Amino acid sequence: MKKATLEMVQTRLGEYVESSAEQPIMILRDGEPVALLVGLGKNSKRKPVKLREILREAWQDYEEHGGIPHEEFWKELAKETAPRKKKKAGTR
Repeated sequence: MKKATLEMVQTRLGEYVESSAEQPIMILRDGEPVALLVGLGKNSKRKPVKLREILREAWQDYEEHGGIPHEEFWKELAKETAPRKKKKAGTR
């Protein structure tokens, strides 16, 4: 589960919404969890979201590991949203 401050989410909401389609994002204010962003994704074939389970897991993860630094979050997000290279026709 990813974590981000409220200020970071407010600044780049679109990117966080896109990222939340892959995994929920816990939103922190003053280092404390205040919200959870759960994306649905396009044509999602995921099983229905069980919010209580997500919240339990998120809280447990937060208590065990805390949040991640701002720079680390953006590096991870950049990797996930970077365009993928297309293979040339006829190659494997």
